[in-house]
Amino acid sequence: MARDNQSDGYSDSGTSSPRRRRLLQAAGGSSLGLLAGCIGSSLGGGGGDDGPITIGSLQPLSGNFAPWGAAHSAGLQYAIDEVNADGGVLDRELEIVEADTESNPSEGDSLFRNFVEQDGAVALTGPVSSDLGIRTAQTAEEMEVPIVFHMAGSHEALRKSSRYTFRVGSLTAMMDIQNQVDLIAEKGFEKVGAIMADYAWGQSVNDQIDERMPDDIDLTKSVVPLGESDFSSQLRDMPDDLEMMIASGNPPGQIPIHNQLRELDLDPEITTGAGFPPSVLFGGLGAENAETFGHIHIVDPYSDDFNDLASSYAEDTGERMDTHVGLGYVAGELITTAIENAGEADPEAIATEIRNIELDTILAAPLKYTEYGEIDDVVTMFSTFETGGPDHYPDGDYSLVEYHRSEPLSGDIVEPYLEDDW
Repeated sequence: MARDNQSDGYSDSGTSSPRRRRLLQAAGGSSLGLLAGCIGSSLGGGGGDDGPITIGSLQPLSGNFAPWGAAHSAGLQYAIDEVNADGGVLDRELEIVEADTESNPSEGDSLFRNFVEQDGAVALTGPVSSDLGIRTAQTAEEMEVPIVFHMAGSHEALRKSSRYTFRVGSLTAMMDIQNQVDLIAEKGFEKVGAIMADYAWGQSVNDQIDERMPDDIDLTKSVVPLGESDFSSQLRDMPDDLEMMIASGNPPGQIPIHNQLRELDLDPEITTGAGFPPSVLFGGLGAENAETFGHIHIVDPYSDDFNDLASSYAEDTGERMDTHVGLGYVAGELITTAIENAGEADPEAIATEIRNIELDTILAAPLKYTEYGEIDDVVTMFSTFETGGPDHYPDGDYSLVEYHRSEPLSGDIVEPYLEDDW
């Protein structure tokens, strides 16, 4: 079962939350009347018509991705606690079954199957690594039970035929680089650097830079071995008046890339990173270097909805809601809203409602999807850091400062790169 410490102090008053009512009415017509007897219907079901509705949580609770797993798990649990305090869904309680995937694709596949076949999970969430996302996407399509990724940004996790796989937190390389090309144009930058790691994600970023970067940009880029930590030789090849460094193609190296830039007296206006939790970034960069580092996120920490929720979260748990805790919360409200709109805890109906939803939430734009499960019309932000906590968590070490907010990015940008089927 899921950890229950996040619910300590939560008031189970039975009073209906105005925010909760708005979310449940957010969009997506009913999918009642879907054919019975489908694979998803026979495997899922969440304990019959009267028992709890079960959601599976596949989290990296150990290893390199553990900070993501802990944050996502906390936000998911808080969303489910909030729903249960408001009477549940379809007059039924919700429960979470959770386990540590160790970011191992085979383990994630086994846990997925066990959660569905033994625990009756009707939907799952959690994967961070792309390898795990690709494997569990295949499992979701085979078993016809929806999965909502926390991160897992590789476009290889989707196919044009995908109907049970949905992305939330991480952009594909296509969206990531298009967003950064738009940032370069907005800021008028002319001299840009990029360092990618030599593995699937870094190679995708490198290919997209080659495809999308305008010819008039003075671009200096390198591809280095995955796990490299000394970037001094690559950085010395950068121009002295470098304006922007793209480090999003090397997630493990993004912090040392930026710190070593500063040590070599290269001072670009911004270094753009991949989706690390902001506390990890601030701790690794230090206060001064973090002022020019761009944390990428789609949760909008500057919105009233986020600040109201983050204040309640801090009051109830004593912890800070950051952008990744927020993504866990969004996954929980997405799944529960889809169940409510479907009028039944059936995996096929839930997947259909997610695919058709337009959910007004704490993201910078309403959450919606393409037919094949890519996040659509997503607005993404880069934020830098300043010392001192925000209003909703004044004891915090840092606050985020908005640097760039994109126009909506269409999920259709990804489709030409997708295979037809598994």
